[in-house]
Amino acid sequence: MKISKNNAYELWEMMFGSREYAEDFDGGLMYKHAYGNPEYYEYRSGRKVYCGWNIHHILPKACGGSNSIENLTCTNIITNELAGDKVSYWIEDRLYQVKKIKGTHTYEIIRVQ
Repeated sequence: MKISKNNAYELWEMMFGSREYAEDFDGGLMYKHAYGNPEYYEYRSGRKVYCGWNIHHILPKACGGSNSIENLTCTNIITNELAGDKVSYWIEDRLYQVKKIKGTHTYEIIRVQ
């Protein structure tokens, strides 16, 4: 899948349907119409919450990942930046790792701690 705004919205629809808001794998809030906007935020319970999102490669391209639909997910921009091109990473006090799904050629992000 080519990474573009139109394809990003298509991926959103596949993952979340017509919902306007969703959470990524780390619980980061995303607003459907804030694709690619790192400055978009809303106030929730009195605190500023950034809701911009983009497409994240589950297995980073730097580690052999591709742009196939199975290797892409929607993530809050902050989550995406923290994960970067790593297959093991901490987000606050949570450790995530990219693991191959047994018996397939696809990968998933799992929380280890």
